[in-house]
Amino acid sequence: MAGLSVSASDWKPSAEQEAVWPEVSGNAINGLGEEAFGPPRPVFWRDDGHSIEHTGVLRFFYDRYRDNGNIREARKYRRRAAEFADCPVAPSRASEPADGWSAAVRQAALEAGADDAGICEFRESWTYTDRPRPAGRWVVVMAFAHEYDRLNTAPHEDAYIEVMVQYGRAGIAAKRLANWIRERGSPAEAKTGPMTEDVLMIPAAIEAGLGELGKHGSMIHRRFGSNFRLSMVTTDLPLEPDAPDAFGADLFCQSCQVCTRACPPDAIAREKQTVRGTKKWYVDFDKCLPYFVENETCGICLAVCPWSRPGIADNLVTKMARRLPLAPESP
Repeated sequence: MAGLSVSASDWKPSAEQEAVWPEVSGNAINGLGEEAFGPPRPVFWRDDGHSIEHTGVLRFFYDRYRDNGNIREARKYRRRAAEFADCPVAPSRASEPADGWSAAVRQAALEAGADDAGICEFRESWTYTDRPRPAGRWVVVMAFAHEYDRLNTAPHEDAYIEVMVQYGRAGIAAKRLANWIRERGSPAEAKTGPMTEDVLMIPAAIEAGLGELGKHGSMIHRRFGSNFRLSMVTTDLPLEPDAPDAFGADLFCQSCQVCTRACPPDAIAREKQTVRGTKKWYVDFDKCLPYFVENETCGICLAVCPWSRPGIADNLVTKMARRLPLAPESP
């Protein structure tokens, strides 16, 4: 199979999907095994049709269920954010609120529809190699929780529809927040998923305190578990960063094998791996994506994650707090 790893599981993609895979491995594009630190390279979610090696796979993905009315409507909902107009930047900056711009921005994010929000300083290394750095020193990252019962149907189309609903909600909230900032006299740009195009969101979300990276390659939030999506806004509005939130999810993943065992194509490694100079949790692209494409969705790993189950995360946070090393005392 060109460009595809051989899985230890019995699952295999269709011959039609195998035929459109490129020779190059998606893991190689992602930088698996590279010791030198470097920025990300685009591998899949691109609308332009030519900037990725896996364009044929992306087109196969969109064509496979084109006649499914439910999925068509879900995709329309996700694309609503693109139709949301950007307002002009006000000619002068508004006076800083009494509680500061950071608190005001977090509140504005919640009022725009987010379930949580955090702030961090943008890093050059989050920008894809073939795209310019987005404008703005600061990033406001927002989280949007799924309806667990719908995501838990994965890989059924109901899970796909739920993901599209949350991407739509996330995209519109990012546009609303960007406009809120522009109306107060600062430039701002919304970044929506999954076609973010120029930046990685997960590292920004971790830096902004929205959670830790999980073994399944997605984030774990202390309240939502793995059951959420992201969007973000870049801006030069003077903000203060939040601290990363290390509450024990990474430590938990080191011994938990739930998502590893549940993954049909056996794509989730039991140990961390080196990716572009960083040792981290990494999911085998050449195993995960074919299953995702064949089913038009997945999310099994997110739904089975113990942190995602309703009512469980708070107990796990308490449990992991007893296992985390104590922070050093200030001198």
